[in-house]
Amino acid sequence: MTRNKGIGIRGINIVYLLTALLLISLGAAYQEKDVLKGLLFTEYVLVLLPPLIYIKLKGDSFKRVLRLNALRLKHAVMVIFITILSYPVALFFNLVGMTLLSTFGEIIQPPIPTAENFREYFILMLVISVSAGICEEVYFRGLILRGYEGLGIANAIVISSVLFGVFHFNLQNLLGPIVLGLIFGYLVYRTDSIFAGILGHITNNGVAVTLGYIANVANERLMDQPVDPIQEALPGTLQLIGATFLVGVWATVSGLLAYLLLRVIIRETEGRTQGHVEEPVSKSKVSFFAFIPVILTLLLFAYIGYLQILQMGMVK
Repeated sequence: MTRNKGIGIRGINIVYLLTALLLISLGAAYQEKDVLKGLLFTEYVLVLLPPLIYIKLKGDSFKRVLRLNALRLKHAVMVIFITILSYPVALFFNLVGMTLLSTFGEIIQPPIPTAENFREYFILMLVISVSAGICEEVYFRGLILRGYEGLGIANAIVISSVLFGVFHFNLQNLLGPIVLGLIFGYLVYRTDSIFAGILGHITNNGVAVTLGYIANVANERLMDQPVDPIQEALPGTLQLIGATFLVGVWATVSGLLAYLLLRVIIRETEGRTQGHVEEPVSKSKVSFFAFIPVILTLLLFAYIGYLQILQMGMVK
């Protein structure tokens, strides 16, 4: 298979850095003024548009790069169940990170909107679940996964997952997205369809939105007042340790069931994935300078994380 001359690691990394800078500046400012409109602007303008423009400028094929291939109905249903069963696994890893962070100070929930009525629930499903699922999967399991396949599919899945986690620029929500990125990346690779990642992402975010809505409704009925997800502080270290243990038990069982379902997809796609990945290239052919944009992004993430820890210390 002839190696693609279109998209490349250096170009993808430059796009990643530029998008990250726009996200933490323009995107954050817009979201601060209006969360929902800001999220829509972030997803469709700052996340979806750059990879599409880059692929077009490089003269590559959207179908090839993004794996715009049909997803079997059976596999689509299995992706949904795998994602639901993987939700506690991602939650467990986020709790592990939050438990460690809680030793630096009090953890405050990020300003993520939750629904207090069905109208808000429907809107949040469209914005947080559907829009994010489409736009972020095109970016990470589309452009970035395909671009890094020259280093080997395993490396591509891991790198795209880490970059996906870093892209959230939130220490509290780092490990969970990385785990989900590994799952979505592997599903996209096995099915050779970006729609596996999109469906999984929509399902995961949909579960989060739904749980937030249920929690608000239950709290309003019991306490006669809605939950304030922005200001309410999360539990302390000891409580987080207990929650992590309980979720860990839940995650072990559900994760095993998810793996069993994944094995079915693996058996049914065995041999079909060959020829759908880029020909591996020697690592010596990839210049160190190609990774400078990613290194700069990681340093930016570390700085923002440091500021987050300082802010936690002030609350302690």
